[in-house]
Amino acid sequence: MQRVLVVGMSANPGGLEAVVMNYYRKLDKSRIQFDFLITTPHMAYESEAKALGARIFSITARRVNPLRFTQELHGFFAERGTDYNILWANLCSLVNIDYLKAAARYGIPRRIVHCHNSRNMNDALRGVLHDIHRLSIRRYATDYWSCSDDAAEWFFGRGICSNPKYRYIPNGVDPFEYRFDESVRIAKRKELGVEDGQILIGNVGRLHSQKNQSFLLESFLTLPNQDHRYHLIIIGDGGLRTELEHRIDSLDLNESVSLLGVRHDVKELYNAMDLFVLPSLYEGVSIALLEAQSNGLPCLISDSLSDEGIVNGNVHKVSIENTDAWQAAIRQTDINRLSDNKIPGSDFDINKQVMNFTQDMLGN
Repeated sequence: MQRVLVVGMSANPGGLEAVVMNYYRKLDKSRIQFDFLITTPHMAYESEAKALGARIFSITARRVNPLRFTQELHGFFAERGTDYNILWANLCSLVNIDYLKAAARYGIPRRIVHCHNSRNMNDALRGVLHDIHRLSIRRYATDYWSCSDDAAEWFFGRGICSNPKYRYIPNGVDPFEYRFDESVRIAKRKELGVEDGQILIGNVGRLHSQKNQSFLLESFLTLPNQDHRYHLIIIGDGGLRTELEHRIDSLDLNESVSLLGVRHDVKELYNAMDLFVLPSLYEGVSIALLEAQSNGLPCLISDSLSDEGIVNGNVHKVSIENTDAWQAAIRQTDINRLSDNKIPGSDFDINKQVMNFTQDMLGN
């Protein structure tokens, strides 16, 4: 049995965390077992991961205390590095590659970098650091994985897709866990206070500038006045929560928009929705979009996103520059669920991909 050291998990149950756990749940634990090195006191899905056999080690975050982070990182690898032949680094940018440097220094032979995003998520300095580290990443990494070929070019540089150590690893979901259930729909809509005839629009994602929820509020602004049936729920949490709360208040949308925060019943909430919206500025491949499609929901997404991850025929792109276009698209979209759901058996079906993932992880 191969123990793999996984880094990159946070306390937020976001897309990266969901991808890791979706694969972890399906793996044959007699062949592969995960341990996690984190920089938060706890991580998303911690109880479940422990129940699956994982060990979780926490060190100080670099942003909290850079010196202590470095000391604890090297202390961990000095003590436990020989426990692992594989490091799996799940990253949204190359801002911090200290894990890879340490793994190389302490002799972990396979060092996998897995790209989970298609652009830098924060400020210009982080973009500069990403560009600098991209020049040196091949000194420390042995394998290059990505959720998207398009994202890989930004993350690793041109020509990476022809590298023999490059692998496209689809973001996978279990579509059968998200399939539509009418009885769950009725119960969840009642719980949310959704009346008969109301049209429930849903967004799932971190409250972050990348996810563009402020634009969504602007697009939604006059809809309730034109048609009182529309109600918007935003599921997730993040640094922009207070700003979005103030924006909802200033736009007088308190009666028609609900911030639900982090929820552990997202699978059930998709059943309650009539339409899923994803106005993100950029994505690798959105897990939430795959989940919504698994439920058969009609989806509206930004035209800035690639076609990777679009499987069903009721996913439509809308201009990210035009709030009126989004409002019109919301009003004009057929809100009936798709009967011919193509997610099961697709490249994004985790049940199909887990064997390939296992082979790639073990280097077979």
